[in-house]
Amino acid sequence: MVRAFIAADISQEARDALAEVIKCLQQQGVSGVRWVRPEGVHLTLKFLGEIDQALVDGILGGMERAAYGTKSFTLALSELGAFPNANAPRVLWVGLKGDLDTLRGLQERVDQEMHLTCGFTQEGRAFTPHLTLGRLRDNASGEERRRAGRALSEVALEGEMSWQVKEVNLVRSTLTPSGAVYGLLGSRRL
Repeated sequence: MVRAFIAADISQEARDALAEVIKCLQQQGVSGVRWVRPEGVHLTLKFLGEIDQALVDGILGGMERAAYGTKSFTLALSELGAFPNANAPRVLWVGLKGDLDTLRGLQERVDQEMHLTCGFTQEGRAFTPHLTLGRLRDNASGEERRRAGRALSEVALEGEMSWQVKEVNLVRSTLTPSGAVYGLLGSRRL
């Protein structure tokens, strides 16, 4: 069994910008957060969970069908935000802008193919394109959560960080005490 998800990659410039945002938030005194390592940031299209290795070929076939007819497209970093909201955040993120209609269509086809091909449950929530910066720990105090939410409004992204999405990746996620370690199981070009 492997823990896996389907994702699109981001550019190194975008990773560098996210690292700078995380550094700025830490300097603002944001605490109680498990930060994502910038080199591991990805745009998740479908979280699959624990899968049997025997499903990999079927998943890659579904990814191929989902990607068929989609041309590469441009995305860029946008505003900072929090789930469920900035007053009581659990997840800190950076939103995306650019060709979001193409992105949403690709995500819908990936979700549908994974359901039809391999029997994965379809996502019940609307897709919100974002890159996770960090997750507040379950034991984070109300004050830590409020401080994190306030800090989001005081940090700005510098420059226009755009990149081309040219493929979708099937990624293995191995959880370790120091965070998740990612490995590529396969890719399909757009």
